[in-house]
Amino acid sequence: MVYQTLKPILIGIFLFSGFSICQEKPKQKMNPVIQSALIPGWGQKSLQYPKRSRLFTYVESGLLISILGTTTYSNILKKNYIAFAVEHAAVSSSGKSHKYWVDIGNFSSIEDYNDEHLRNREMDDIYEANLRWSWDWDKDSNRNSFEKKRILSDQMKQVATFGVGAIVLNHMVSAIDALYLKRIGGKQNLTVQPWIPLESGGMGYALTLHF
Repeated sequence: MVYQTLKPILIGIFLFSGFSICQEKPKQKMNPVIQSALIPGWGQKSLQYPKRSRLFTYVESGLLISILGTTTYSNILKKNYIAFAVEHAAVSSSGKSHKYWVDIGNFSSIEDYNDEHLRNREMDDIYEANLRWSWDWDKDSNRNSFEKKRILSDQMKQVATFGVGAIVLNHMVSAIDALYLKRIGGKQNLTVQPWIPLESGGMGYALTLHF
């Protein structure tokens, strides 16, 4: 999902980067606002603000690396916890939804799971008692180990999803900054600084207007 969202962004970066390099003397220069909306920092560079251009470029690069890294790690963890469940809970891994992996991490066996949902009269959530859906953990410690890996994989995937949103924000802020720089000309009264709170894993920008 994250790769599918990220793919058009990466393609756009490479295409427009190649376009800008190949065109030595374009007949009509592209609007810096559009440039920055496509590739953060491009419009700032065209307007002769190299420091601001590097700021947006570094943020974009960092976000892309973060998304690729966390997505890759999430997929590795997923393959690992599925193989772990096959070995220690005798599950059949094919054709299983994310909900199934959550359920087997919370119950020791399919019997425990079905009994719990029967008591709560949640008939639609009951699994068929057959080899396709069956599981039975050999030890609770292994089930807990599986659950930790599954949760960490989901967290990494969520971080990557937030990263995609942060990339969109970076493009928007870069375009707004390019519009501001274009209008004020040589007066650089707006300071832009990235803001990344470590405790939440999010991202934002601090805009300071000097009078």
